[in-house]
Amino acid sequence: MHVTASGAIDWAVQAVGSSHSCGIAYDGAGGALVTGYFRGNVLFGSTSLTSRGMAVTDTFVMHVTASGAIDWAVQAAGESATDSNGIAYDGAGGALVTGDFRGKASFGSTSLTSRGSTDAYVMHVTASGAIDWVVQAGGESVTSKGIAYDGAGGALVTGDFRGKASFGSTSLTSRGSLDTFVMHVTASGAINWVVQTGGSSVSPRAIAHDGA
Repeated sequence: MHVTASGAIDWAVQAVGSSHSCGIAYDGAGGALVTGYFRGNVLFGSTSLTSRGMAVTDTFVMHVTASGAIDWAVQAAGESATDSNGIAYDGAGGALVTGDFRGKASFGSTSLTSRGSTDAYVMHVTASGAIDWVVQAGGESVTSKGIAYDGAGGALVTGDFRGKASFGSTSLTSRGSLDTFVMHVTASGAINWVVQTGGSSVSPRAIAHDGA
């Protein structure tokens, strides 16, 4: 829903079916980019999406215009649960989304297989609602927690991991039961760098761009 500067609700829109929102970002033009997960058949405006099975959840990303209309929705689907944990505006009308998946999952035309119990993903959805790239970070257990736009078309992502994990060409090993990671993903979907902080159990909640 949209609440005006004076505190009035001037419109609201819904996705019809079993769905749950997990994040929202401004689209740069008065509307919103929304992500979450759904099960079964759900109607997003005029777009109908169906999860791969009633026992699992799929990720959705939808765009809501400044007037409260859903103009597109897209899904990422897997043989097990595929969830989203955060969304950020990409600076050009599209969305940067992070979440987790287990087993095999499809992101547009790209299929990924998790390397452990849970892998993290970062995907880019264009302004027209197409998934044009996705990248994964995987190991024994890697979970994303938050995402922020980097100011140049890419993303800053944080989360936690257990045991050994691979982030692009960099491998890390946790120092305790859970370590925090922060990684940079470029505008073309490459993991540029990653850093960790660890102890007996260290887990983040959110991330922000510092403006530099």
